[in-house]
Amino acid sequence: LSPEKYLFIVEQGLQSDQMSALSTLLELDISIQKLSNESRYIIYEFWENSSVWNSHLQTNYSKTFQRSNVDFLETPELTSTMLVPASWWILNN
Repeated sequence: LSPEKYLFIVEQGLQSDQMSALSTLLELDISIQKLSNESRYIIYEFWENSSVWNSHLQTNYSKTFQRSNVDFLETPELTSTMLVPASWWILNN
């Protein structure tokens, strides 16, 4: 499973059927918690043992995924502004 596919599944709202398919492909149990009133998820992965986990961390797709997470965290939050004419505000209020 490529990092891109993993991210795609996560971005699609972490639907239970998708996560079930992901956990089957990776042969691990995954638990997801959506924090109320926040736009983030916590993903818990349960591995058979630490040697399997360490082996997974050495794979190319795991390293790529880890790098993409670091890159994402280092990227400043994007904010955009849209100017609205005062006449629009007056007409709609």
